[in-house]
Amino acid sequence: MNNGWIYWSITCLSVALFSFCYFAYNHRWIIIHFPKKSYQADLQKHTVQITKKRVTRVYWNNDAWHNEETELLWSDDDKANTLLHLITSWLALLDEEKVMEKKVSVQSVVLSLSGADAYISFDRNPFTKNQSTYSKLLWVEGLLKTVRENGVKVQAIYFLVHHQPLTDFHLDFSNPWSINGFLG
Repeated sequence: MNNGWIYWSITCLSVALFSFCYFAYNHRWIIIHFPKKSYQADLQKHTVQITKKRVTRVYWNNDAWHNEETELLWSDDDKANTLLHLITSWLALLDEEKVMEKKVSVQSVVLSLSGADAYISFDRNPFTKNQSTYSKLLWVEGLLKTVRENGVKVQAIYFLVHHQPLTDFHLDFSNPWSINGFLG
């Protein structure tokens, strides 16, 4: 008599547990994933190819365009990281050449889902209050030329400060700037 009750209890408990698991699986509370590929195949798929590349940095100073070449780590697979290195190098050059009054750094570079737009966030506003609109435009054009001439495949750039649109009284940074620039 006792054994029958134990078997009946175990059977009911097993059916209830199986029913709950089946219900949870159908309602996606439990997800079962069986790997289809080996770990080595996934590792090879996510490996990023990094090379050294000679890049040209373009900037406006003393009423003329200047080109400086340097070598950077470059990856065609990771455009955001490549842009981060390129713009960081460009800003360091501007600081070395005393083109800007204050040192500006890149906080982050993020790409849109399509990869066509880049969002570049700086740690501070790169412009001063007394700076002319013309010099601001040339600064922007220098950055756009640097990105364009090094073959980074983006179509437009959003300029941000602390992940918010850059605010300026002369130029509108609420919309993206075309990588083609505006000077021709």
